[in-house]
Amino acid sequence: MIFAPRDLSELCYILENKGDNYYILAGGTDLIIKIKNKKIVNYSIIEITKIKELKGFKEDDSNFYIGPLMTMTEIINEKRIKENLRSLYEAAYKLGSNQIRNLATIGGNVANASQSADCVLALFALDAKIKILDSMENEKIVSIEDFIIGREKTNLSQNEIIKEIIIPKKKGLNIFNKIGSRTGVTISKISCAMNFILNEDGKKDTRIFLGAVGVKPVRALDLEKVFANHDFKNINLEILQQTGFNEIEKAIPERSSKYYKRVAIQGLLEDMLEELINYEK
Repeated sequence: MIFAPRDLSELCYILENKGDNYYILAGGTDLIIKIKNKKIVNYSIIEITKIKELKGFKEDDSNFYIGPLMTMTEIINEKRIKENLRSLYEAAYKLGSNQIRNLATIGGNVANASQSADCVLALFALDAKIKILDSMENEKIVSIEDFIIGREKTNLSQNEIIKEIIIPKKKGLNIFNKIGSRTGVTISKISCAMNFILNEDGKKDTRIFLGAVGVKPVRALDLEKVFANHDFKNINLEILQQTGFNEIEKAIPERSSKYYKRVAIQGLLEDMLEELINYEK
């Protein structure tokens, strides 16, 4: 059975009265694979693409607001995202093929909580918050770090959906990059998102997260210390790379993939430092 609510009120009614074994459908790029791989049968679909309240991008003096139905292509084409949320733009731009980007939604990327989800990593570094709506039309806001609790696990209840993604406006610079098995249309083998927030006193607050090294994005506190209050051009590359090496060793000490990732992170950090220095010029 397929349900296609036209607005949030209809959606909430369906969520309150639905049966078991149902799935929310937005872009469907992850859902179709999940249903096929797990050979799931006897399920219902709630198709939410007609709900205008879940679409679009807006801002006020304090925050940017992203509708969960915003596609990766729409994120790429939104000038304000490219100018202010560069890491999210880059994550969306490097996600899959043109066809995938035309369908895949930011809400689906967050709700599926893959350990390699590129946009999720950018949102962690950007200190995003998730607005949740339940079937009784009650709302709550949680940090994305609390929302995603493990690999493909969130704290979203069965009668709840993502209503909005909220990103605080902060002056500074943020970037994203990743390494995969191919140069394009690739799942991240390791990724990194950095956010440098410029305070009124001229000092920087730094948020750095690594992706595809844990069940959810891992905050790289030692890497943050390397950047603390230094101009990018004064960062010692060898120290930065060794710190990245050590971060991988700490994050996945028992996994065989650490041998690849702790070398790959050094190249990734070199590329990102070069990008940061170019921005600083």
